[in-house]
Amino acid sequence: MPAFYAHERFGKKVWQQTEGDLKEIIRSHYPQFRIGLQGPDIFFFYRLYTNNKVSKYGTDMHAVSAYPFFLQALEVVRKKGRETKEYAYLLGFLCHYILDSESHSYVDEMIRKTGVEHVEIEEEFEKKLLRIDNKDPLAYPIAKLVPTDWNTVEAIAPFHPAVDKRQIRNSLFYLKGLKHLFTAPGAVKQTTINSALKLTGNYKTLKGIMNQRIDNPKCVESNIGLLRRFDNAISVAVQMIQSFDASVKMGKELDERFNRTFE
Repeated sequence: MPAFYAHERFGKKVWQQTEGDLKEIIRSHYPQFRIGLQGPDIFFFYRLYTNNKVSKYGTDMHAVSAYPFFLQALEVVRKKGRETKEYAYLLGFLCHYILDSESHSYVDEMIRKTGVEHVEIEEEFEKKLLRIDNKDPLAYPIAKLVPTDWNTVEAIAPFHPAVDKRQIRNSLFYLKGLKHLFTAPGAVKQTTINSALKLTGNYKTLKGIMNQRIDNPKCVESNIGLLRRFDNAISVAVQMIQSFDASVKMGKELDERFNRTFE
C-alpha cells in the first residue's frame, strides 16, 4: 500500500476537490480527517515487537472486503451526525481505502517484476512525492502529522469496537514515536539504524520504513506507475465520498465499489 505521506497528500488533494458542506466538515475537523487518511495502518505499529490482537486487527482488515466496515460506519455516522469529527475521520479512512485498493495490485506486480520488497517500493514513492512537493525526503517531520489527543481517539473509537480507546491512543503514540525514530536526515543516524537492521537480519524487509539516502534504480518504473494511479484515484475518491454521503443522507444502498479489499 502507499505509505504515510502518500496518503496525507492524497487526502489533501481529494479534500480540495470536494464541495459544499462536505468540504466544510473536513475543514472543521481536519486533524481527525488527517489521521483517518492512514486507515487501519495506525494499528500496525502497536507494540511492533510482539504479536498482539491490535496489530493483527489492522493487518487482517486489509485482507477482507471493506463492505461490512462501511456498512457499520454508516450506522455510526447516522448516530453521531454528519457535521462531526467522527464523520471527518471516516471520510479520511475512505480516502485511504480508495488509494490502497487502486494501487495494491500494481505494487504486487512490481514486487514480482523487480524483486524489491513492498515497503521499499512504498518508501521510494514517498521520496518521489516529497521531492515533487519541494520537501526534503530525509528530514520531513512525518511524526508531527500524528495526533495523540483524546478528541481524536474519541473520533476513531466508534468505528473500531474490537480495539479499546487506550489501545487506539497507544497505537498513535507508537506510530508517532516510530516515525520520529526513522526520520534520519543525518548520515550518522541513518547508518546506525541501517546497521542495527542488518545485525538483526531485518534490513532487506524493513529498510523501507526509513527514507534511504540512496535511491533504488529498480523503483523508477514503479514510481511512474504509482504516480499515475495516485492521480487517477483522486476522482474515484471524490465520487465515493459523494456516494457514501448519499447513503448517509438518503439511505441509498452502499456502492458496490466498497466491496473490495484494501489489497
